[in-house]
Amino acid sequence: MLRAALIALLPALALGAPAEIDMRECLEALARTAATFAVTAPGLSADETLDQRGRRGFMEILRGKNNKVRNVDFKLPEEFRTHQVVSKYKLEETGKGRVLHEVRTVVKMDGEDRAADFETPHTLTMGTHSPDDDLKRRLLENLDQEQLEGAVTDFGQLILLFTPRLQSDYEFSPGDARTVDGEPVAVVRYRQVRGDQGLTFFQERTADRQPAEGEIWLRTKDLLPVRITIETGEMTAKKYAIRTEAAVDYQPSRFGLVPRRVVHRQFLNKSLMVENDLHYGNFHHDPEMIP
Repeated sequence: MLRAALIALLPALALGAPAEIDMRECLEALARTAATFAVTAPGLSADETLDQRGRRGFMEILRGKNNKVRNVDFKLPEEFRTHQVVSKYKLEETGKGRVLHEVRTVVKMDGEDRAADFETPHTLTMGTHSPDDDLKRRLLENLDQEQLEGAVTDFGQLILLFTPRLQSDYEFSPGDARTVDGEPVAVVRYRQVRGDQGLTFFQERTADRQPAEGEIWLRTKDLLPVRITIETGEMTAKKYAIRTEAAVDYQPSRFGLVPRRVVHRQFLNKSLMVENDLHYGNFHHDPEMIP
């Protein structure tokens, strides 16, 4: 598929060199919040609006003797297509292992009522790895076949990558001092060095897992995570690299920490393929929303 570059979600200012932060204190606070999210998130519902702009590329393969591939070229159209999808969103434990998944029921697509077309809940093509990727694949709705341009993200539960058990899969280091909405934040950089908790890309119903790196922003006053970024990348051919970057903004609520906004982009080399901008609101517990 593709890869993404990060967009600033909140007014933020880099203040210079790595900040003086207590790394152990930050990681303990992050682990506590992740563990709490794992308890409070199941059954949580919200309204989700996806605004997408994207374009589909065309691959040209030049073959030589014995049908051997001599060259691969990828061309992008100039025009972007735009879509808006309104869904009922739910964090739900499913499958034999009762693994947390992001599940959606589409209500409107590009202004048209589509609820009758999407009565079955489904995930929308990309997400973090879980022990039951086969179930996630079965839930997968291939909206990109005729409608959406490429992947849609399942990043709202990104914080679960940093539970106490999983933190040993990463290397952590202090990042640059920053502010968010005038408040100072401690920035912790992370890089995955082991484990299988990277992003899983579903393409034509196959799964490709990629390790991740990025930043975790914690409010200095209480060490609450307010943003997590993630970056992955791979070479798909000699001259083509796929990059993905995303940023998840979190906010406190009476239900605990919840995602507020996700911005995700994918690039082929330096060319933007797709940008997904997701907003969430009206969080509530509604066990009857999805059977």
